[in-house]
Amino acid sequence: MKERGYAGGSLGLVFFEVEQEAKEEIVSLHSERLALAFALIVIPKGITIRVMKNLRMCKDCHEAFKAISGIVERDFIVRDVNRFHHFRDGSCSCGDFW
Repeated sequence: MKERGYAGGSLGLVFFEVEQEAKEEIVSLHSERLALAFALIVIPKGITIRVMKNLRMCKDCHEAFKAISGIVERDFIVRDVNRFHHFRDGSCSCGDFW
């Protein structure tokens, strides 16, 4: 993911006095990322992965989903509190505006 320009935890979130490694670990535990990791293991290739979330998706997770969709060449649909995000080939249907 880093080769594709993704730098986890570095998107200016609320972690001001936390080291970079700790930031990466904190955001890696967000529920939508855990759901995606599980789905990538369990759901066969070729089937769209759908994730429902009752909160707004954070910017870091949004960037991670974009990067992962390009790497694994799969579609992800995430429904958060505001809208649907359809991730395909490293981009999102929201145009990075949400």
